[in-house]
Amino acid sequence: MTGLDVRFTETAAFSLQDQEDHLAEHHAAETAAAKIDALIDTILTKLQAAPVGYPVSRQASDFGITRYRELNHDGYRVFYEVFERDKAIAVELVLRQKQDVEAALIRYCLIGI
Repeated sequence: MTGLDVRFTETAAFSLQDQEDHLAEHHAAETAAAKIDALIDTILTKLQAAPVGYPVSRQASDFGITRYRELNHDGYRVFYEVFERDKAIAVELVLRQKQDVEAALIRYCLIGI
């Protein structure tokens, strides 16, 4: 199942900006931007190559959400959904490994409380 279009939701864009802002607190803004750009390139490459090659997110499924798969790369978690009928992958959220998944899912309104 290759050839799927990878799309970043508005929520994913906000979460990526949050990651860049966090990095910029500790590194030069250009360095932070380059790291996130490289992460985006990796997300695109890996998800297009193996859209269902990553497991359903264990932590999201703990909250009853079983539609999100989770790609882990370079200290980041990428939550995404595969829409086979639409030939699309929707990247929903990008978090650092140490971020609280429940808090992030609530913050970005991906689950109700």
